[in-house]
Amino acid sequence: MKTYEQSESRALTQVWPAVALALVGVWLAGCHTTVYQQGDRAAGSSRAAATELQTQSQALEGTTATLSNLVYKPAPDLKPQFQSFSAALDGLAAAARRGGVTGSHLERSNALYFAAWDKQLTTITNADVRSRSEARKTEVSNQFTAAHTQYVQAQAALWSQVDYLQDIRKALTADLTASGVEAVKPLVSTASASASKVQTSLTQARTGLMALSAAMSSAGGPSGQ
Repeated sequence: MKTYEQSESRALTQVWPAVALALVGVWLAGCHTTVYQQGDRAAGSSRAAATELQTQSQALEGTTATLSNLVYKPAPDLKPQFQSFSAALDGLAAAARRGGVTGSHLERSNALYFAAWDKQLTTITNADVRSRSEARKTEVSNQFTAAHTQYVQAQAALWSQVDYLQDIRKALTADLTASGVEAVKPLVSTASASASKVQTSLTQARTGLMALSAAMSSAGGPSGQ
């Protein structure tokens, strides 16, 4: 299995590319959009990321189930079960790739929002009003940082799991026999245990993003939809 640091680096590479583009376009966007509308967009990107995490969680659960079925309840003909596992794994990998795109949107929309908020602060002349708004921005910014960190870590953990499962598939592709299936049983046990930890990471990241969305949305977040 690839190291966590390798997987986190991979996730970060997918999540961060939109940042530069966001900062280039922020001032133009701010000229045509109110700050609270930027906040609504950022809230929407947080909800989208939370939805993607839920999709990833379901895909991981399905992939783990099909692999367990193949290994612990093998049929006389192993091909249909293996094909089910392989298709589920392809779906999981696709969900993980979408997570990188969703993460880039999340980063970009929040960069736009906070830059617009910063610009708005420069127009506030009353020191007390400006101070309170700055404090609130810091609070929301810190909440975003925490939620974003959880998201990146969840994506790194997911990719590590995908890589491990793909290696198991390669082993089975080379040796799709009763003995070959028996040989990977200890690996499947390890995969099941790590999948549980990945699920926890995905759930925590989703919870953080839903809370972040509520903190940014003028409609009160998901409960106001």
